[in-house]
Amino acid sequence: MSGGTSQPMATSFDPKAAEFAGKPGTGMVAGQAFLRRDYGRLVTAAGERVFLIPATAYAIERFGKLFDGEYRSYYGHSVEPPPEDYYRYRRETKVDMSGHFTFEKVPPGRYIVATRVFWTEPKSFFTHGGAMYDTIEVKNDETTNVIISGK
Repeated sequence: MSGGTSQPMATSFDPKAAEFAGKPGTGMVAGQAFLRRDYGRLVTAAGERVFLIPATAYAIERFGKLFDGEYRSYYGHSVEPPPEDYYRYRRETKVDMSGHFTFEKVPPGRYIVATRVFWTEPKSFFTHGGAMYDTIEVKNDETTNVIISGK
C-alpha cells in the first residue's frame, strides 16, 4: 500500500446489505485470472487466493478508493481498515495452475471478485503485476463466467 494517511470511508458497512452472501444458493462462479506482459505472454494467478465479496455500497466504495477508480493497481491506496464483520461475508478459494478458479453454491447477487498476479522478469529484482478485481452478477442455477485481467 502507498504511504501516507488512510483515506476515510464515507459509507458505513451495513451487515444487512451483505447478508445475501451467507444464504444458500445454486449459482456458480467460474473464472480465470491473468495479466499480459508487455510482450504478450500471459502470467496466471496460479496459487493465489481469490476472494468473492458481496458488492455492497461499502465494498464498492472501498475498492474504488483502494484501486483509485481502476481495476488493477500495483501499490494500491491506503484506506481505513474495515470492521471485522466485513470479512464474515467474504469467500475465498485458490487459483489453479492454469489460472482457473470456481465458487460453488453461490447465492444470487452482485459480487466483487479479487485476486493478484505478480512475477519477476529474468535478471531483475523488481516485481511486476498487481492486484485486480471485477464486479459480477450471480444468478441461481447459472454459471457466471469472469475473466479478471485488470481491465
